[in-house]
Amino acid sequence: MLFKKPLEVKLSITGRCNYSCDFCFNRNLSQSPKELSARDARKTIKGIADAGIEKVRFTGGEPLLRPDIFGLMEYAKRLGLFVMLNTNGSLLGEKTVSRLRACCDDILVSLNAANASDEARLSGRKGKGLFAAKLSGLKALSQESLFVRASTILSRRNIQKLQEFPGLADSLSVKQWLLLRPIPNPGMPFPLDSAGVENAVEAIISINRGKKEKTLIENAIPFCSYEPKKVSAVALGAIHEDGNSSLAVDASGTIRPSYFIDLALGSALKGEFIAAWEHAFMQRLHSLEFIDEPCHKCIYLHKCRGGSRFSALFSNRSLYAPDPLANPSKFQKKLFLPGRPCRNDL
Repeated sequence: MLFKKPLEVKLSITGRCNYSCDFCFNRNLSQSPKELSARDARKTIKGIADAGIEKVRFTGGEPLLRPDIFGLMEYAKRLGLFVMLNTNGSLLGEKTVSRLRACCDDILVSLNAANASDEARLSGRKGKGLFAAKLSGLKALSQESLFVRASTILSRRNIQKLQEFPGLADSLSVKQWLLLRPIPNPGMPFPLDSAGVENAVEAIISINRGKKEKTLIENAIPFCSYEPKKVSAVALGAIHEDGNSSLAVDASGTIRPSYFIDLALGSALKGEFIAAWEHAFMQRLHSLEFIDEPCHKCIYLHKCRGGSRFSALFSNRSLYAPDPLANPSKFQKKLFLPGRPCRNDL
């Protein structure tokens, strides 16, 4: 087990969103109810604090659609929690930005388009103004000296336009620009392929050249999906994926390993966070039991952790299966320790 307790809890405060991005995992989830009541949300937040977990991340859906979101974040702050917010940024008006200064420590804004027309396509809405509103809000956040990060999904369209984003992120004074592998969903079962990985990795290497603050892929991607040394240089591995360092709470108050893995570990309303972290499934996950056999001889094992277990489950119908982007046989000489062949070589 990497950590004695989760570093953070990701609290899905609502399933509602004013965007309809085709690569979003949440648009295909059927959760009931769609939102925690204010009372249950407070019970959940208190349970997180009582468990000695230091961080709570408010996510969704779009959290800023909830009129009581600021009261919930302020409550979390009073309990001593480090408060994080994931938002698409379209609702960052002047009053919103002003209130965030007092109750939020870390804001992650989705930056999945570099221009207004692409933003309109993503949102699924007709009309103009969303992109301009997001840019205005991001600039206002930076003026309030808030810690703001931007994230971009590595969709096929975004990979083609990746060089357009760094200048935009710099102009908005975000502290960090990070990249995310798209997660498969029923509407888009294979959102990224090996060619896309290659193009993305090479683009990121180019973007990072000479920069002190590096742009990295934050969620799980197998290091054998392309040249392993290059992938390792631009990817954090699976530490933030699948429940390796965090737990998730869905809109019914159920504790799960992650946003994606549909396994009930306990009740957030009963404060069962430590019991959930010590659940037999989580012990197996943290001990790398679910990793495909060739990975156990890989020099990148403890960073890569076999890529995304959810992607393996979704695409290959087993947590024990390889990540659909993994290709260890292609890079055997660059992956495996000398004298310790993997089972496939015997």
